[in-house]
Amino acid sequence: MNNLIVLIVFIIYLVVLIVLGYIADLKFSKKFEDFIAAGKSLGALVTAISAAASAESAWVMLGLSGYGYIHGMRAFWAALGCLLGYFLNAVLVIKKLRKESGELGSYTVSDFLADKVGDKGLLIRGIASFIIIIFFTSYVVAQFVGSGKTMDSMGIASYKIGVLIGGIIVGAYVLLGGYASVCWTDLLQGLLMSALFVILPILGIVKAGGFAGLSSKLYGSGLGNPWMDNAGHLALGFIIGELGISLGYIGMPHYVVRYITVKNIKEAKKAALIATTWGIITFFGSVMIGIIARALIPNLSDPEQAMPTFIRMYTHPVIAGIALSAITAAIMSTADSQLMYSATAFANDLLKKIFERRGVKIEDKKMVFIIRLVIAVIALIAIVLALLKVQFIYRYVLDYAWSALGASFGPAILLALHFKKFNKWGVVASLISGSLLTYLWNIFKLSNYIKVYNLVPIFFITLFIAWLVAALTNKD
Repeated sequence: MNNLIVLIVFIIYLVVLIVLGYIADLKFSKKFEDFIAAGKSLGALVTAISAAASAESAWVMLGLSGYGYIHGMRAFWAALGCLLGYFLNAVLVIKKLRKESGELGSYTVSDFLADKVGDKGLLIRGIASFIIIIFFTSYVVAQFVGSGKTMDSMGIASYKIGVLIGGIIVGAYVLLGGYASVCWTDLLQGLLMSALFVILPILGIVKAGGFAGLSSKLYGSGLGNPWMDNAGHLALGFIIGELGISLGYIGMPHYVVRYITVKNIKEAKKAALIATTWGIITFFGSVMIGIIARALIPNLSDPEQAMPTFIRMYTHPVIAGIALSAITAAIMSTADSQLMYSATAFANDLLKKIFERRGVKIEDKKMVFIIRLVIAVIALIAIVLALLKVQFIYRYVLDYAWSALGASFGPAILLALHFKKFNKWGVVASLISGSLLTYLWNIFKLSNYIKVYNLVPIFFITLFIAWLVAALTNKD
C-alpha cells in the first residue's frame, strides 16, 4: 500500500512534466531560435532556478548526500565549494556575458566564444561541439544511472526499469518543447528540490535526538570535525580540493547558457541572487541529510543510497512520493539540459554553420526536426550505456565530465570576457588542454600522488596555457 501511494504521487509528477513540455511545444517549437533559446525571453526566476537545477544533478541528491554519509562534517566543504561557484559566476561572468552575447547575437557558449574572437570558420565550434557531445553524453549516462538506483532503492522499480523511466520521460518532454520546456520543467524541479532540503533535515534532526544526539554520534565515529581527517591531521588538501569544485561552474555550458538567454542584464543580476539563495538551501541540506543518515543508518554498503534509504525508513508515503519526485527532478533537470545543449551544439553550432558557409539556408521547421532527431539519438545512447554499467555518481561526474567541461570552457570564458588580446588560438588551446589534461590525469592516476581534486590544477594550468598561446599569437 505504501509503495502504491509513493508510485501514484510520482506518476502525477511525471504527467505534469509532460504537460509542461506540451505547452512549451505549442509556444516555442515553430522557430528554430525559439526552440533552442526560448526567444531569449526568460525572466530572473526561471533563469536562476533552471540554471541551478540543471547544474545540480543526481550528484547533489545522491552523490553529495553520500559524501556527507562518508565524510561527515568535512563534506560541508564540498557544499561551500559549490556555493562559491555561484558567487564566482555572479562576480566574474553573468552580467558581462549577457551584455556581450547580446551585442554579438550569440545563442550558445560556443557561439559566444567564436563570435567574440572573430572565428568565422568552424574550428572553435567544431572542437567545442565534439567536447560537449562526448562529455555531456557521459554526464547523461550518470543521470540515468541515478534514476535507476533511486527507484530500485525505494522499491518502486528495478534498476533497469528505473533507467528506462528516467530516460524516456526526459527524452519525451525535451523533444516536445525544446529549451523552453527544459527551463520550465527545471523551475518546477528546482523548487521541489529546495523544498525537500528544508523538510528532510528538520525531520532527520528530530529522529536523531536533536543536535546533541546527532553530534554525539558523529564525534563517536570520528566524523564531527570539519578540519581534521580520520587520522587527526589537518585535511588541507581535502579542503582545497572541495573548494575547487567552484571552478567548474564558470565553464559549464548548460549552466552558463541560461545567462546568455535571459531576457536582459537586469534580470540576469536578479537571477544570480536567486540562484545563490537556492544553492545555500540545496547544498547544505544535501550534506546534512547524508550526515543524519550516517547517524541513523550506519552500515549502508552504498553511501549513495543514504537519502533514498532514509526517506523509505523515516517518512510518510506521501512525503516519500514527493521525495522520489524531487530526487528524480534533480536527475531530469540535468539530463534534459545536457540533452538539449548537446543537440543544440550539433545542430546550431556545427550543422547550421556548415550549410550557411555553403550558401544553403534550411528552413526552421527542418532545423527543429533535425535537433529533435539528435536529442532522440543521444537519449537512446545514454539509456543503453546506463543499462550496461553502474558508476559511482559522485566521482564519475566530478573526475571526468565536470572537470573536463569546467577546465575546457571556464578559462576560455574568463579570458574572452576579461583579456582584451584573447584570440582564436587561445580559445582552441583552452578547449583542447582542459579536456586532454583531464583525460591524462585520470589515465595516469595522478590523484594518487597529488591529493587535490583534479579540476583545481588542471583549470589553472589550462588558464595559463590559453593566456600564453593568445599572447604569443596575437598580431596587434
